[in-house]
Amino acid sequence: MTILYYIHSGLRYLILLVAVAAIVALAYSVATGRAPRVARNLGTAFVSLLDLQILLGISLMMGGVFPDAVTVHLILMFFSAVVAHAGLLIGQQLDAVRKELAMRLVGIVVSLALIVVGIMAIGRSVLGSRPPTPAYSYHSTNPISQQQIA
Repeated sequence: MTILYYIHSGLRYLILLVAVAAIVALAYSVATGRAPRVARNLGTAFVSLLDLQILLGISLMMGGVFPDAVTVHLILMFFSAVVAHAGLLIGQQLDAVRKELAMRLVGIVVSLALIVVGIMAIGRSVLGSRPPTPAYSYHSTNPISQQQIA
């Protein structure tokens, strides 16, 4: 479970990087009307990586990593994925290319905001990294360390 935790935690940096790249590319494409293919591909890559991250998070939960603070994190990440997918799907149904790209841009920006709040909800900084604390037991939902019990 520890390696899965580190993969889940490390993938966050790639997601944030792709999100920023997608926002820049989409904003450029909306403003100029150029490079819509790159912007679309980066938006799709963001949504795909977010789906993988949620799959890893669910795997961690099923493995027993589920302290109380993770509940808010889980809810925010779920809504982040819903918003990202909605921006992608609604954008595909619009007739004008700029409107499509603008909808994708809005979806990614709102999704990224939810991701930032979700990361902070579990007491982590967005770009910081630290190992799981003893309160995050792999077999208990009670965030009390063994030293506090004795």
